Amino acid sequence: MGVSSNQARLMTLTARLHDLELRAQQISALKMTLSLQSQQFATAYSSALNDATANQSGGFDQSAIETAKATYDAATASLSSQEKILDLELTQINTEHEAANTEYDSIKSLIGDNVDRSFNVFG
Repeated sequence: MGVSSNQARLMTLTARLHDLELRAQQISALKMTLSLQSQQFATAYSSALNDATANQSGGFDQSAIETAKATYDAATASLSSQEKILDLELTQINTEHEAANTEYDSIKSLIGDNVDRSFNVFG
């Protein structure tokens, strides 16, 4: 390949690398959001347990406790599955990024070699 075609490929790879990095940042932001939601569910669960024990004089409202636990378990299971999907996507993005980065380095080296050969002709 010539210098110009290698340069075009290098620019395409640069754009792809930036796209992958942006997507990885977006996934990280989504994971942070899931973490905050998890914290909110834990707080709501804790409050529901406190309410279930405080509302009964000397006892527990077992049905309220079971409802709170079921709600918490369902919410955390949903968040966990979403996080696993994001982790898989992030792994795929990292693999693509490594491959694109390797190709980028290879093409950059080719461009350098082509430039050296071109200027050695005149030297």
